[in-house]
Amino acid sequence: MIFEQAPQPKNIEKVIKKPAPDISKKNERAANQKEFSPEEIKKSKNTILDTLDIDSAENLDNFDGQLKESVKSLPKYKEIEAKLKNVDKKDLPHELFNLLKKDADKKEIDQKKPRDGVLIKSMKQGHLECAGRTLIASTILKEHNIDHTVVTAPGHSFVVIEQSLDTLAYFDANNNLFFTFPKEALTGYGGTQTSSECRLKNYIPRETDVVDGINTAFSHFVTTPAAEGVGRQYLDNVTAALSGNKEFETSGVTTDKELSKTTEHIQSELYGKNSVLDNFYSKIEGLLNIEELQTEDDKKIIGKTLQKNPDRNSFVEEFTRILKGQKGDRIPYIKNASDNQKKNYAGKLWDELQKRNLNETITGR
Repeated sequence: MIFEQAPQPKNIEKVIKKPAPDISKKNERAANQKEFSPEEIKKSKNTILDTLDIDSAENLDNFDGQLKESVKSLPKYKEIEAKLKNVDKKDLPHELFNLLKKDADKKEIDQKKPRDGVLIKSMKQGHLECAGRTLIASTILKEHNIDHTVVTAPGHSFVVIEQSLDTLAYFDANNNLFFTFPKEALTGYGGTQTSSECRLKNYIPRETDVVDGINTAFSHFVTTPAAEGVGRQYLDNVTAALSGNKEFETSGVTTDKELSKTTEHIQSELYGKNSVLDNFYSKIEGLLNIEELQTEDDKKIIGKTLQKNPDRNSFVEEFTRILKGQKGDRIPYIKNASDNQKKNYAGKLWDELQKRNLNETITGR
């Protein structure tokens, strides 16, 4: 699962032309210009309630609260909260990450169960993907009064946490990556109560900074207030399911493209216009292509380095050198670290590559 965030070439056209499986692309919101009948609104709300595993006899009159309660009904949520019971607040983000990251998943999850990993009804059956992990993480963080934002990246979702006055934590459970960094390294960041288009710069790691994982990091993304962020992402995924995305074909949601427009309208009514997100979505095609190209390049570099350096020591030496160059920009938490830290990182990468097929390592979600 190293260097894996970008969609692969066979998927890139689908993600651009349709709502993505974890975060839908919203280049145009034409649905807002259409009049929707009460029957259409009711049918769409009933679909949303069904994905939340809530009886359709109820009204969708408090979506944020209903989403929160549905998350708290998840077996994974209950399991994690029980294990966090005696954890100090300052240690909770990292402990939560360790319990929620993809490598912590039970291996015996039935592969025949719904695979979307983002709709509550499906998540109850075990599988999780990025927006699902973000939903659980954000709900737990809110329950423990830990300030954070929900992130929209190209085709991906994760969380940025206010660790302290001068420190943020990059919390990407689906990519097994957690690290803390100086708040000043996130340019454009406006805090937890506003949407901000941000860029993560290379920075010099401090002695107090924590790094857990070896994946690449997204450097360009939007942070959104937590409730709005998870709410929009969830409704985007309902829209994607109604649009017929194949990721949802086992999720029990019947394709209805007209109803997907009604769901977009409901989202607009709930959260209004977000010009920061709209501007980001308008650039998403280019950003997705950049991510895809960078991921392919990462794969080639790792493959060539392994081929030329079949033993651990020579691989570590060569990859440490690579980290000092432009390729190191993909890993901001290590690019400006000491040589010893770079060597330790290269050693961890070698060890991980020995456990996993190279293609799975780079492209697995």
